[in-house]
Amino acid sequence: MVITAGLQLAIFGFTGLLIYLGIFYGVPRLAKAGTPLLYAFFGCLWLPVLLLPPLALYLFYLEGGVLTVTAVAARFRLTPIPTSSWPWIIVAVIATAVFDQLFEPVGKFFARMKAFAPPDYLPAPFNPLKNMPMPPCEFFGVALCGNWKLLLTFAPLHLLAMLSEELMWRGYLLPQQEALFGQWAWVVNGLLWAWLVHAVLKWHLIGMVPGMLLTPLIAQITQSTWAALIVHAAPNTLLWLLLLWGILQKPDREDTAGDQALE
Repeated sequence: MVITAGLQLAIFGFTGLLIYLGIFYGVPRLAKAGTPLLYAFFGCLWLPVLLLPPLALYLFYLEGGVLTVTAVAARFRLTPIPTSSWPWIIVAVIATAVFDQLFEPVGKFFARMKAFAPPDYLPAPFNPLKNMPMPPCEFFGVALCGNWKLLLTFAPLHLLAMLSEELMWRGYLLPQQEALFGQWAWVVNGLLWAWLVHAVLKWHLIGMVPGMLLTPLIAQITQSTWAALIVHAAPNTLLWLLLLWGILQKPDREDTAGDQALE
């Protein structure tokens, strides 16, 4: 069974709509109700994404698939990465990072326009109009110094969210799109991923296109969802390194002295 183009559009679009409404409307209301900004933001960002793997497995079941490890791995292209594919993966990871930096001024340009502006509460590095001190001292209002719990919780959840996306977009839907669009399936997949799922990043709707085309391109070339996950996740680990840098910083001596005086 081939999923129709209309249903594919609906899956991409509804996921993007849930994320958009959550980030622009849900987070401010949750924060106003007393929910910490960190929980409110990433809850609204990741919850729709974490629902994708169960949906993908259900669709696989409806098309007659057998829910066994072997069958799921074959259908979702969760197979070992061929050695010959690694040069493509490495080039794609580097190119994604380079494109993100090259198009950063474009994101700032659109972010200054009211129609494309990020929500006011959004901090750096997600908000291109705000600067993050280096090393960072906090993340969504949470102090970083010595806060290993934050990184050890955030990084696995972040990775799980990216894996959830890859299982649906590249593992399940890309093969369907290859049946419909042939060699241009990666273009359709990447544009839908950028412009519908990531509509919430509307100030990046131009700048993020090159990077978001590379992930499905690598998935289609290598026929491996694991390869796509690496291209997707590797540039995002830069955020983990920023958090680690902040965590490793020693507390300011003056602040420490002030805290001791208050004890």
